[in-house]
Amino acid sequence: MSTSTLTKLGPSGTFNHGALASGRAFDARDFVTNDSILGLQREGGYIWGTLRDDEGTLYSTMRRIAPTPPGARDDGRQSLGGRHILVSTGTGREGMQLRKEPRYAVDSSAIGIELTDANTTTLSSAPDADGNPMQLVLSENAFRYSEGSVIEMTGSLVASPLQWYLPGRDASLLYLSQTWLVEGEVTGKPARGFLFWEEAWMYPGGRLYMEKDPLHDAEYLTWYSWANHWEDGSCEIGHFLFGQNDFHVAVTADSDGNISSAASMDINVVRASDGYWHDGIAYTIDGVDWVCEPDPEGHMRGLGQMPNPQQEGRIHRVNDTRQPDLYMAWGETVPAAGNSRRR
Repeated sequence: MSTSTLTKLGPSGTFNHGALASGRAFDARDFVTNDSILGLQREGGYIWGTLRDDEGTLYSTMRRIAPTPPGARDDGRQSLGGRHILVSTGTGREGMQLRKEPRYAVDSSAIGIELTDANTTTLSSAPDADGNPMQLVLSENAFRYSEGSVIEMTGSLVASPLQWYLPGRDASLLYLSQTWLVEGEVTGKPARGFLFWEEAWMYPGGRLYMEKDPLHDAEYLTWYSWANHWEDGSCEIGHFLFGQNDFHVAVTADSDGNISSAASMDINVVRASDGYWHDGIAYTIDGVDWVCEPDPEGHMRGLGQMPNPQQEGRIHRVNDTRQPDLYMAWGETVPAAGNSRRR
């Protein structure tokens, strides 16, 4: 096995930020266990994704559910905290703006989790908790998610669950994900889209984006998760990440059961004139050209100024001319990390 030529080698245990990625079996017990995986513990779970209503309005939603109280930090760097967040287009302001509907949502600290049958996990708010109730049912064959009257979605798993692992001596990250194709209502309007349940596993004291996060050590440039669905019922999903030295993840799965993890990856981010947003990302993955085309209205401005601005778009192979009937690509770039890397 050959490796890239490096001008600076990392210390023992970092593997030059080389990552592993693959498919995995769905097992609802993973979501409730307190046992460590690879010496790591659950940092938090994330229910998130992107929906479109019948009028084409774009909605992106996220909630972090963590084993530690969301108010434990008092330095203003909450990284979601316990809030339910919903941003959308169509507010009369530019880009995707925060919606007011979730303001009465229950805090994540009031949400419990249990294995409700052999392969189903249910997360739900306590009956006496302040705020609108929340429930999330995760199963291989059934999915339900509700946030009071703000979101009501049901769906099915579209492809194999995925995982990627970035090792490190002082910071390490195992990321578990699964993707459901969903339909229902958002803010009272019929909508369809994709929702993910993902978990970050880190060293004790680790916090995604904040503490003991190996993505910082790898000086990551971009992280995108995406899904495409076509009228014939087929679907493809993936996660694309890229950074310094050997760090890259390009793992995909489709509804036919195919799973791939790339050996090589190059990238070029076309930065917008403001130097903050991007106008597109070009990937070469195992010799195949891919592209991320940003949605003109997909700037998540309602989240405020961030070191990793969030954008919606569409990711596909350059030579794939099919037009999906439903798609999403929610991700980020890090302007401070530069725009292109080639190995």
